[in-house]
Amino acid sequence: KDPIYATITVIFAGGKGQIAVTDILVQVTLADGKVVTGHLKPIKGNELTFQGTKETDRIEIWVSLNDGTTYKTIDQLVPYRTRG
Repeated sequence: KDPIYATITVIFAGGKGQIAVTDILVQVTLADGKVVTGHLKPIKGNELTFQGTKETDRIEIWVSLNDGTTYKTIDQLVPYRTRG
C-alpha cells in the first residue's frame, strides 16, 4: 500500500505454473466495509490499482486454472503505514 495515497497495487509477476492460469480475481475489502473487485490477466507485468483507505484493508486473490479449478492464493490484511 502506498504510504501517501493509500493505493493498493497488485502485479502479476509470473512464476512456475503460470501457463495454466486463466484468470486472477482480486477482491479488496476496505476498512469501511466497501468491496471492490477486479480481474487481472495472467500476463507478466500486468497490474491493477485499487484506492485503499488510510486504515487497514483486506486483500483476497483467487487464481483460476485451465482445468477449471480455482484456488484462493492470498488472504491478508494490508495496513496503512505512513513514512518515517
